[in-house]
Amino acid sequence: MPRATMALAYPLTAPAAVPITELGPDLLPVGERVCGVRPIEVPLVVLSGERRDALFARTLPGHDDASRFQAMGPLRALGTLASTRTGFLLEHAPDFRGPVADLCRAASAHYAKGDAARFREWFAGRATSLEQDLVRHVAQLPAPEAERLMVPLIYLNHMWRQGDPNADVATGPSRMPEPLGSLLGPVAGAVGMIPRFNQIVMTMLAFELDGVSGGAELSYRDVAAVDRMRPAFWLNEGNRSELELYQAFYAVEAFGAPLYGWGCHALECAAADDRAGGAQALRMVQAVIRNVYMITKRLIPRIDADEFRRIQVTCGWVGDEVTGVASGYQLPFMLMLDSLFHVNYTHPGVIAARANNLRFVPEDWKAFFRMVYDARPALRTWVHESGDGPLAEAYRSCTGIFTLFRNMHRHLGGQVLKGGTTTGRVFDSAAANHEQFMSEMAALVDDTAATGDVSQPAAPDSPPAAASRGVPS
Repeated sequence: MPRATMALAYPLTAPAAVPITELGPDLLPVGERVCGVRPIEVPLVVLSGERRDALFARTLPGHDDASRFQAMGPLRALGTLASTRTGFLLEHAPDFRGPVADLCRAASAHYAKGDAARFREWFAGRATSLEQDLVRHVAQLPAPEAERLMVPLIYLNHMWRQGDPNADVATGPSRMPEPLGSLLGPVAGAVGMIPRFNQIVMTMLAFELDGVSGGAELSYRDVAAVDRMRPAFWLNEGNRSELELYQAFYAVEAFGAPLYGWGCHALECAAADDRAGGAQALRMVQAVIRNVYMITKRLIPRIDADEFRRIQVTCGWVGDEVTGVASGYQLPFMLMLDSLFHVNYTHPGVIAARANNLRFVPEDWKAFFRMVYDARPALRTWVHESGDGPLAEAYRSCTGIFTLFRNMHRHLGGQVLKGGTTTGRVFDSAAANHEQFMSEMAALVDDTAATGDVSQPAAPDSPPAAASRGVPS
């Protein structure tokens, strides 16, 4: 039988641990609105095990081998990477202190003025005033503190290179003034991060919550308060559109937190042929996707396209030796859904974009999501072979709302993305860029819709698509 036995009922109102089998069949919306939406109250599967205290720390031997997670089983493996209440988000509110964080906060106000020469002059002067022995001190930092230090360093690195948020995307390599130039590489190496702006840094590490002090333990109610989320560091301080851009991405992980436990519980139900339990788990998954869909549908239209390009597009380090990207392909919510439902990418551009983006995803995450994809039986195969009507209905309700989510992203995202990509690629024109995005997203919508056909078992993806999700060739 599946290992999961307990869940936190009503985590947004009155969390209490109850056996999963005693959860009521009806999921109701809560009274308080978030971003204008009344979210559904989704219970949280209680995870066992001790989660590591840094996202990128490589604490598992053979971290690139998904077989280690297979031996653990889905829920036990998940407990090493995520938490019951926050999913893949941090368990404690980020707490940014020290001279580098202070410099980053000050730099955003100067950067937003749009004068690259004066900004770099100011930046260089402030950098030289920092303690020159910072590099030696970094070598003594525990992994979580080094990871936190990477966040302002990455923002500073971007602002120094770009100079002016209103300018065209900077190209080629860049190096910050000393001692910051010599600090970035050692910290990145110690943490295991590519030192470029990306979606994991932006969404999962660089947030603050009004009313929650840095370092405080987070509840699901805390992380789901999307209206109270603020970026820890700004590129245009106080800008409403920048805030709503951050909130739109953050909402995916905040309201996506219950997905991971219920998805893994569904896999363990499949292994045990527990059809009633699997149908229950999939109904929970459907409710999670619906919450994310409804909230992001409200937030995405608020994002100003010009502001989006100033942040997301200029952060894609074109012509640099590692070509930074900041795309939703990196977020665990999307990685989990694609793996759980066997979305097999067919468009060469989507395959290439995912491969480029996954360079920034922690190795243990990639191994975990490969394990989810490779779990036997696959959910679609299990539903197909079971012939169970309620199970099939619950499964199709998930793939239907997932397809709707991607259709919404194609339509609304296409309006925001006109004139710039976040996938680190160069296009001849803004029109060609937009056309490519719409073409790729149309194919991805079709790939997602295909997962709802339970008349056929799940089939493995192509070798290029498998390679793009980190499967060794």
